[in-house]
Amino acid sequence: MTVKLSETLVNKALEKLSWEQLSVHLAATALTPEDVNKLIGLVKRSESLVLKRQSAGQEKKRDQLLKQLADLLDTKHYSAEAELVRNYDMRVREIDGVYQAILGLLGKSDAAALSPELRISALLDRSNREYMDLRLRMLQAMSNEKMFDLGKVTVKNDGEEDISPDAVHELLIATFESTLGMEAHINGWFDASGVLTLPSLPPSTAENRFAVGSFQLLAAAWRSWQFAERRHRFLDGVLEKHTELPPSWAEQGVKSVWQSLPSDDGREFYSNVANNRLVERLTQHWATVITTPQYRKIAGGIDRRVELLPKQTISLEEIHGATALSQLLSGEITKDSTQYAGLTLAEWVRGYSALQSVCETALKTNDPDRLTIRFSRPELVALLEQLGLRSGKAEIFIEHATYRKKSRDLFDQPLIKLQDGSLILLALCSAASSIPDVILSTLGMLEVNLDGRGKRFERSVIEFLGRQGIKAKNILCDRGGETYDYDVAFVWGDYLFLLECKSRGLSGGDPTRAYYFSLGISDVVKQVKRLANGLKHYPDILTSHFPEAVGKQVVHCVINSLPYAMIDGVDDIYFTDEGSFTRFFQQSEIGPRSIGLDKGLGEIDPDTAVAFLWDGQRPTPEDLLRQLRNPIQLVIATSHTKGSTRWIPVGEHTMLQLVEFGRTDSTPSTHRQAAREAGYRTGADSAECGAP
Repeated sequence: MTVKLSETLVNKALEKLSWEQLSVHLAATALTPEDVNKLIGLVKRSESLVLKRQSAGQEKKRDQLLKQLADLLDTKHYSAEAELVRNYDMRVREIDGVYQAILGLLGKSDAAALSPELRISALLDRSNREYMDLRLRMLQAMSNEKMFDLGKVTVKNDGEEDISPDAVHELLIATFESTLGMEAHINGWFDASGVLTLPSLPPSTAENRFAVGSFQLLAAAWRSWQFAERRHRFLDGVLEKHTELPPSWAEQGVKSVWQSLPSDDGREFYSNVANNRLVERLTQHWATVITTPQYRKIAGGIDRRVELLPKQTISLEEIHGATALSQLLSGEITKDSTQYAGLTLAEWVRGYSALQSVCETALKTNDPDRLTIRFSRPELVALLEQLGLRSGKAEIFIEHATYRKKSRDLFDQPLIKLQDGSLILLALCSAASSIPDVILSTLGMLEVNLDGRGKRFERSVIEFLGRQGIKAKNILCDRGGETYDYDVAFVWGDYLFLLECKSRGLSGGDPTRAYYFSLGISDVVKQVKRLANGLKHYPDILTSHFPEAVGKQVVHCVINSLPYAMIDGVDDIYFTDEGSFTRFFQQSEIGPRSIGLDKGLGEIDPDTAVAFLWDGQRPTPEDLLRQLRNPIQLVIATSHTKGSTRWIPVGEHTMLQLVEFGRTDSTPSTHRQAAREAGYRTGADSAECGAP
């Protein structure tokens, strides 16, 4: 009896580099063409086949496994697929080679003579001092410019050039995290469950701090190469090695260049845009929190026993985290008793808010030596229990907030475990983190599916439409032995709008998570097509459940609770997000607003509006169709997202040309231009271009 190809069994065999286990399972399957394609995909995406440290024994096992797999495919008459496996064997050895070249450069650096523990200690010390200096410059710039919007503040570097504090801060964390990863791979600091466990860190000196400067550069190279090779393995991005180079390269000692480009299928592009839109949306929400006077009055701090929201709060950051998550997930999180990886969302928010408050207290001392905060485990448990995480919840939160191999970054897991059982909290990472973003990212790492909130989201959309005077409903019925569930259905004008509601976490810029997110998009496309076919095969669904919809033109749309959308959609299925959808009904004008600490958000001036969502005084279904097809928020974001190139040394004679998506400079004028090109009316210069 044959069995289906098991992804779990294949991954277990690949993790152990065991041809014996893999061959036994493959012998029991029929190995259909679909199975073979799935198998090759699992091989390509297996992290276990990428050996970052040189290990002759492991390399031999890996190469033997891939050789025998290719030979088996040949015997099964899958010669093209066998050749793919052989080519991948060569490619993964090349990938290993670059990692090992970076490690080789580390061995030649000034810091190579230091112990691994001292290197980490010195780099953390250096990063803390650089962050404190950056923060003081930033606060001074804000004072000089009378601004509190960090996104608009720049500071001067040593060359008197304007730089973004956020970008420098992220670079400090990224290079420290990459160094942790490199040292952990070299020294075996990841335990059996993947948690990073550091030996005790000795004190560093100014000389040590200077020596580890080269590590920052090499850590950035490690991180960039990891992104490039994962982009290739998970998202089919281009990864090509070029050895025929212009003479100018040879003069600089460069003998080869790896070129990394995104694939042209849009997966990485739309994922990048969604992540940036989430950051912008959270920033906008933060502005509403800090400009609400009553919020500032109720934040009670962490020095006493504090109950969970909605009873009490410890900080403005906690209020922001809770209210923003409630908005993003379309339901008040303090009323949700569901356990997400062992914690309610209110408990997640309290845990990260507590860590952030501890770090902010340390920052106020202006002493970089206070930015690495050490707790015994019982001390941290006691603090979290005092702040509402009781009945074992403090221990659960600590586990989830502790850095591990699967972590996206140190913003998400700012606790680092030491071998003596104590923990260090990095103010460098936790003090300025965005709590809603961190929670969504951590739940993604833990593979927590937020679709369980789908029904809440569905109800919130139905209730929202009701407040706009539009009757909407859910249609749930059985036909032909199958169930058809149309989340939100409403008739407006000549159209029947059918919305499929989804609550899924975003990728956070990680190619691995972007791949799995794209699988979810493919699944929902199949789901909506099935629902569309159901209406065609069983027209009585509408006559029985929604007679006023009979004869209307059907519009299918996936609406995401988080800001993921696509221009023109997929196969006549539109993709929008809750923020874009609800904003359409609330006000026609889109544009900049003024903001003041005591005045709140100002009004949009129609004369300078970036776009008008409605062609008339009231919204129409045709206006909504345009917004679904080309969501204005996405139009602006995509028109200001371009590829840019970075050159990174990844070996003694090798460079990486990494093309990444980034935001271009924008102004209200460039926003209006993008809106007009997408078919929207605009303010200000609309008369100049002939707009009505």
